[in-house]
Amino acid sequence: MDVTGLPLCVRVVPASTSEARAVELILEDLARTGADHRLELVLVDRGTAESAAKRLSVRFGYEVRRVGWDEPPRNEHGTKVFRPIRHAWRVEVAHGHLVRRRRLARCFENTVTSATGWLHVASITEVLQALC
Repeated sequence: MDVTGLPLCVRVVPASTSEARAVELILEDLARTGADHRLELVLVDRGTAESAAKRLSVRFGYEVRRVGWDEPPRNEHGTKVFRPIRHAWRVEVAHGHLVRRRRLARCFENTVTSATGWLHVASITEVLQALC
């Protein structure tokens, strides 16, 4: 997703795929298609190890930065509080829009090809709605 929350690339992977590997596959897809020419920064969450983020930065030539908190933020009374992470919330909003697509939530064909196709359709729909 870019900072507008519009999809740059979609990729379906098995649930057993590590987050770092999923990010790597997406970056490979972007590089292969040339869609990474303006990419400067990739934000990943704490599911990607710091060492993996550094390795991806070196390999692809742009910064891969981990965002989020190792410990949840707390207020002056020590109670956990919600604090949005700059730009990361746009990704969450985009994921929410895609998840609302009933077909994505219930992929009856249960194949990677089918799931990828429906994710493409949902992503295209999001982009078109943003343009209108």
